[in-house]
Amino acid sequence: MESSVTRPAVDIATDKPRPGLALLLAVLAVPGSTIAFDLPGGGFYIGLPLAVAAIVFGVRARRAGAGKTRSTVAVIVAALCIAQMAIWTAVSALT
Repeated sequence: MESSVTRPAVDIATDKPRPGLALLLAVLAVPGSTIAFDLPGGGFYIGLPLAVAAIVFGVRARRAGAGKTRSTVAVIVAALCIAQMAIWTAVSALT
């Protein structure tokens, strides 16, 4: 009797860590959270998703042990973008 293994035709989810992508997203989150902040909800619609994605990819890459320096820098830059948006929002709400 033959045993058949079914596999999807296309591998959608890759298991490769992507520290370069995390760093790219973090760098794109900087203008997305500063320059676009003057747009209606711009910082939250552009910068925040990029920063969160950079943190996710950076943490996954760090756990896999690939590109530790790039992934650490990506997480730090993305966290600073999120902190900057939170501080900017709090200060603008007070004034």
